[in-house]
Amino acid sequence: MVVLVVKLQSLLMIGIVVVLVLSAGCTDEEPTDLALPPKDNIQPGQVLVTIGDVTGDGLAGGTIDTITFTLGLAPGATGPVDMEKISIVYADTIKTETLVPVEGYRGDPARGEWGILGITNEIGSPNNRLDDKEQYIIRINPWAYLPANRMVTIVVRTATGTPLTFRRVAPPTIIQTNNILAPL
Repeated sequence: MVVLVVKLQSLLMIGIVVVLVLSAGCTDEEPTDLALPPKDNIQPGQVLVTIGDVTGDGLAGGTIDTITFTLGLAPGATGPVDMEKISIVYADTIKTETLVPVEGYRGDPARGEWGILGITNEIGSPNNRLDDKEQYIIRINPWAYLPANRMVTIVVRTATGTPLTFRRVAPPTIIQTNNILAPL
């Protein structure tokens, strides 16, 4: 009789645990989105950071030929950063190249160049200096094309401070515009 009571208690406990496990995810509440956007590691002395997605445009089903990213000041960094004194290096698994700025620094770059496409929250008159909450939208157009699934490293060097280095991977399928390059 004691053995039968112990077996029934065990079965009852197992049944309760099964019901609790099965009902644990059954609520009317929306799940909380805990995923934060990826951030590049900020190095000591780094002045610039990327903001938002790094995207590429190119030939659908082919390769990416231009890459666009947004730069801002790193947390705790004091500006301004003279954008006329930065240098940008592009490196993939085949080639490394230093890009030159477009004439006047603003505009869509030709092959081998980089340019400022726009500025968000611009303070004062146009001056090519990155201040406080300003964000510079930069486009690069390297000689090397970026095929699907290939990693690229982009280095933005300022006149002072630690360079901004970020790595991204091209998507497995290239579309004509807004290919999001995934962070590593």
